[in-house]
Formats: sequence, structure tokens, C-alpha cells
Amino acid sequence: MTPLVVLEGDAHARGLGQARACPDAAPAVRAAIRDRLAAAPTGTPGARAFLAAQHEATARLAPEALAELAGITEGFGLDPDEGFVFLHLGCLADLAGLPDDRDGCTAFARAGRVAKNRDFRPEHAALQRAFAHRDPAWGGRSVFCLGSLGAPGAWSSGMNSDGFALADTQIPTAEHGPGILRYFLMNRLLAGCATVAEALELIRALPHAGGGSLVLADASGAAAAVELRHGRVEIEQGACVARTNHSTGAPDRLAPVSHSEARLATLRAALADTADARAILALHAPEALCRHEPDPSPTLAGAVYDTPRRSAAIAFGPPCTARWRVFALGAEGWRETHA
Repeated sequence: MTPLVVLEGDAHARGLGQARACPDAAPAVRAAIRDRLAAAPTGTPGARAFLAAQHEATARLAPEALAELAGITEGFGLDPDEGFVFLHLGCLADLAGLPDDRDGCTAFARAGRVAKNRDFRPEHAALQRAFAHRDPAWGGRSVFCLGSLGAPGAWSSGMNSDGFALADTQIPTAEHGPGILRYFLMNRLLAGCATVAEALELIRALPHAGGGSLVLADASGAAAAVELRHGRVEIEQGACVARTNHSTGAPDRLAPVSHSEARLATLRAALADTADARAILALHAPEALCRHEPDPSPTLAGAVYDTPRRSAAIAFGPPCTARWRVFALGAEGWRETHA
């Protein structure tokens, strides 16, 4: 596996570049997307109405997201609608009253670092890559991110050349409506913001589709956590913030991932007495942050972004056993530097 995929150009070109860089992965990308679509509640009148409204909102709020998605689906031999619906499956499950208890993730920000365990479906283990994006429209800014082939940009976490970093977690919510999808928002923030303050200003200004949280940090040491619902955005700012897969603000009608509260308690206790972010991500007790099969959402990767140094340590596998690989921004862009 080539761990770093370098993508340059406008949004469509960068999307198309995924398949051109990794052509052998095309069958696995199509299978991962189509297998999920086949089992999802996509054909109901409510789902169709939500998707139509959401497509209109995305075209208005984030046209670059649709352009990148068009390039991705063209490259991998998919219909653009397949890619768009796939990225909204979490919303559709929530709207159907059937939130998915499989999707996990644990994230925190502290002292200019953002760290995350990516807990997701096993079929994405072979599809995940680190991506380096550079777009002429960004005025010299570039982005390093962790995600999956077949999905746009930072479909998990990332950092830009200004030292602004973010990571997300999935949180079920009954409060969905037309607005910018979290995945599209993450890429908008990395492309356009240098600081947590700028990111929070943009988040407050946008309508949101709802669902999930973002953990943010920048090179000054500022940190924040944001919980996204269609009708409200809840923001926590502090020296250290942490999120798993339940709302810490106003309660929600939908139940969270079953082990989310226990993971957050384990995480907060570890943050109080452990300095090493990698060691925290590797914890298995009292409640495992690093999760293994047969858990339906095992930890596929660990990531630690060092915003002052513009470097990222990525474990392509469970952080308790996988080798950490370090990527950093230099004169020639984002490159792997050492193990």
C-alpha cells in the first residue's frame, strides 16, 4: 500500500486523482460503497425528500464538495448519486430511527495536538490512505489528511499548512435538516481556516445537516469541541477537549453508541495523568479506546497531529501494535519523514 496519495489541482481534479493514483483499489471501493447502499434505508419518501433538499443545500453551500465527489465517482466507476447518498447514510439511519451502533471513534485536542482513533468498518482498512491536497484556489495553503479512497478529503481527520487540525466522531441525532454535511464542512475548514477562532466563526455562520462532533486545535494551543445538530451547534472551548459518540450537551432522542460514555470516561482519566497521545490511543482498559475485532467497528488507524511542528504520526492499524509513520510539511510539500 502506498500510504500517501498526493492530489493537486481543483476539486474535480483532486477527486479524480484518487483513482488515478490507486487504480487497483477501484473494485474494493465500489464494493464498499454499493454493499452499504444495498442495506441502507434509502428508498423511503422521507429519505428521498431529505436527499433532494440536502443536494440543493450542498450545491449552494459547498459546490466544491460536489465537484470533488464527481471526480471521485468518475474515477472509480460510480454514479455521482451513489457517492452522495453513501456519505449521507448516517443521517438516513438516524432519520429512520435506526442509528448505527457500529461506527465509533475517539478524539481529543490538547496542547496544540489533535489525536484520534479511527473506529470504522473493517472493509475500509485496505482503503484508508493519507492524502496531501493542494488547490490553486487556496492561496498557497495545503492539507494533509487521513481518510478512505472513495470519499472526499479529510474523511476522518486532517491538518493544514497553517497548523490548524481537526478530527471528527460520529454521534447519532434526531435533529437533521438541509445544511452542510460534516464531511464537507471538515474540508471547508481545512481549506479556509488558519485558527480555531476562524473555524468557529465559519461553523456558527453555516446551517448544518446535523450529526457528529469535531475536535479542533491550532498552533497557538487553542482547542475546541463542536457538537453538530441541524437546529443548534454546541461549542466547548478549553485547554483540553475530548469526544466519543454521544452528545455531552443537550440530550438527544436517539441512543448513542453503547460503549461511548465508558470510553469518554477512560479517555478523560487518561488525559489527566498521561502525556503521550499515542499511549492514550493504545489503551484497552478500563474501556478499550483501541478496539479489535470481533467489534464491528475496530480501530483501523490512530492519528496524532502536532500543529506547531506541522507533522502527523499515523498508525495504519491498531495503535497498540501498528508501526507509527511520521509525515511532515517541508519545502517539497507533505512527505513521510521517518518511522
